[in-house]
Amino acid sequence: MSPEEGKRALAMIEVKNHHNGSLHPKAHFQREITIDTVLNAPIIAWPLGLFDCCGVSDGAAAAIVTRKDLGKSFRSDPVSIKALQIAVGPQEGYISTEYDWSYVEETFRAGQKAYQEAGIKNPRQEISLAEVHDCFSITEMVIYEDLQFSSRGRAKDDIEAEFFNLDGALPVNTDGGLKCFGHPIGASGLRMMYEVYKQLQGKAGPRQIKNPTLGLTHNLGGTPGSATVSVLIVGN
Repeated sequence: MSPEEGKRALAMIEVKNHHNGSLHPKAHFQREITIDTVLNAPIIAWPLGLFDCCGVSDGAAAAIVTRKDLGKSFRSDPVSIKALQIAVGPQEGYISTEYDWSYVEETFRAGQKAYQEAGIKNPRQEISLAEVHDCFSITEMVIYEDLQFSSRGRAKDDIEAEFFNLDGALPVNTDGGLKCFGHPIGASGLRMMYEVYKQLQGKAGPRQIKNPTLGLTHNLGGTPGSATVSVLIVGN
């Protein structure tokens, strides 16, 4: 993959997220953009331009969690937690000469354990939608492979095939993600969960996907090799 092809694939991620954000009344950024807009934007740190970086917002979030057998006594359409896993890195990224920074081991490990807990054999086929930590477009692209939505080295092909679009086989960041919804740091994880919650209830309005059964959220803090990553899987 040439640098130009890679940057165009990253641009397609941001076009997707801006489209999804334009359909959400509470998103921070609510306008669609084009690939040319992304490619011609000022560079922040190559290959990332202005539209490849999420905006940081103020915000707060809260959730009500109860036992599964009590859920329907509070409402008729609760969702159930199928798996919750956390992985923490030992700062390998800074001390190992073998680490090439092209993946996040913590994301892979948390995903593996979450799939095992939820009984998922093929996440690419079984997960209905995902909300992932797209602090940068390149981070979202790496997450596709770390969570086994794409085979190693093939995320670009799936992006170009619109596999992760709202009408694709595995929609990712249906509310616009951190890029468009905003990133109030500590509240972002619950914001992701709220979007999956509404999608599973069939109450996501114009961005609603068809017949979702399992949703995944992925949140990341720190840097590759020394990150803390959570992966949560919920279902009807």
